[in-house]
Amino acid sequence: MALLSDWKQLIAAFTFEIPCRQLSDKGVVADVTRRDGGKCCITGLSNSFWDPLVVAPILPRQKAPVDKVAAASLNLYSDRRVLADKRLPQSLHGILCAFVGPELRDWILSNEASQNACRNHWLVRKSAATAFSQGFFQFTFTKVSNYHVAAVRIGGPEWPSIMDKTPLLRHGSFTDHSSSSMDTPDVSALQLLSQFAKPIRWNHVAREMAGKKPQAVTSLPLFSPCRFFSEHGATALIIAWRMVPTSIRIRAYHGLAFLGAHIYGANCSLKVQQLPFGIYLKRTSVEWHEGLANEYGALQLVRRHTCIPVPHPLDLASNSEESYLLTCRVPGHRLGMCIDTLSDDEANTLLYDLQKCLTELRAIPKEVAPEYAITNALGKACYDYRINAGLDYDEDRGDFVGPFVSEEEFNETLKVGALPNTSHRSGHKIVFTHGDLNMRNVLVRDGRLSGIVDWENAGWYPEYWEYTKAHYITKLKRRWLRIVDELFKEHGDFEEELATEHQLWSYCF
Repeated sequence: MALLSDWKQLIAAFTFEIPCRQLSDKGVVADVTRRDGGKCCITGLSNSFWDPLVVAPILPRQKAPVDKVAAASLNLYSDRRVLADKRLPQSLHGILCAFVGPELRDWILSNEASQNACRNHWLVRKSAATAFSQGFFQFTFTKVSNYHVAAVRIGGPEWPSIMDKTPLLRHGSFTDHSSSSMDTPDVSALQLLSQFAKPIRWNHVAREMAGKKPQAVTSLPLFSPCRFFSEHGATALIIAWRMVPTSIRIRAYHGLAFLGAHIYGANCSLKVQQLPFGIYLKRTSVEWHEGLANEYGALQLVRRHTCIPVPHPLDLASNSEESYLLTCRVPGHRLGMCIDTLSDDEANTLLYDLQKCLTELRAIPKEVAPEYAITNALGKACYDYRINAGLDYDEDRGDFVGPFVSEEEFNETLKVGALPNTSHRSGHKIVFTHGDLNMRNVLVRDGRLSGIVDWENAGWYPEYWEYTKAHYITKLKRRWLRIVDELFKEHGDFEEELATEHQLWSYCF
């Protein structure tokens, strides 16, 4: 417990929760602005009226109160010895050394740090400086001045908006753009704070989870705005809109996509765009039209047979170049943005919600293409990247494989030449399957399941397929995989099938 207490105290020493303050020395501000080339050192972005560039300290002022008289006689931006002594009791020096190494430990505790303001200041977007101090960005250095800056997506679901404008990994270099031999930002300071980025984020997560109250598991809230309005006139409007010529509808979707990109920005998926009026547009090349058609049909099927919260499919249109799927928005955040901050009670509630949905999903009757056992939601060829990963590309077939008369035929397709004796057994039940159950496609709201999206891969597959696909998609997020393992326990033991898939995955590309 003493070690844990010391660790938390050490993290707190390098956590800065005060607003970013710009340096008042106009000369230094001008020098740093010229040196950094008028671009944010973290994001690479230029100045913005709503989020201006500021010259901010890399190591901000200590949040602990300091005697005003003493503070007046100290330059807290340049004298790291005073800063370190204020933060770190002697008892923490050992754990600091163990975490960051003796070199950085000695740096923060000594006067070797820069004595000029330029090295401890850089030009950054105001929001980026705040996000960096809260552990959302992490620097690694490949050479003396070349670096990678990575987004640290721990916690959620609300992240600083600047992260949506920044690549997950950005390459940069500290260069004196003024060509005046000015000192560049202090690499040691960035290395030190980057070491603490993930601990700071996990500390925020722990505080957020500690503030949550236990909640009882109740029935899944199944209210969907789209379902409500579809019962009251929206369906008639949709039918009328579909009577408009396809070319006109597609032009309208182009206009809405342009407007949506300016209002909401790009989506995490390049082929999906949020539009006004609570609508999403999914767009793809016409050669993958059958994938969107399958999603359209799957959504209709799920809405007809279950109470699972899914998007309302509004329109499916295509021309000679592209296909478009229009759906209603489902409220909530992607599970991947929230899973770190779910309490154990919320995780159990999510499991309960998913179990109910999975039971309903697997009970959907197969009323199409009775001559085939394994098909997509429309009774046609399957669109599944796991299947395609084990096959050589066939231009005539494209990315759509099957349908399959039997599970034996399906198993033969999954086999790889390097493992001729490795194959799944037959005799499984064939059930309706989402086919891409992952943390991007599961939405949560207020600790409850609020929707399941992205049904392109849906169809009738062997009963283990949903389980093994969930493991195929996600290999590192152990908390989600524990939920997946628990979710399928009541539907059978598929460890043998998962072991077979693990062997086959080694030869999938």
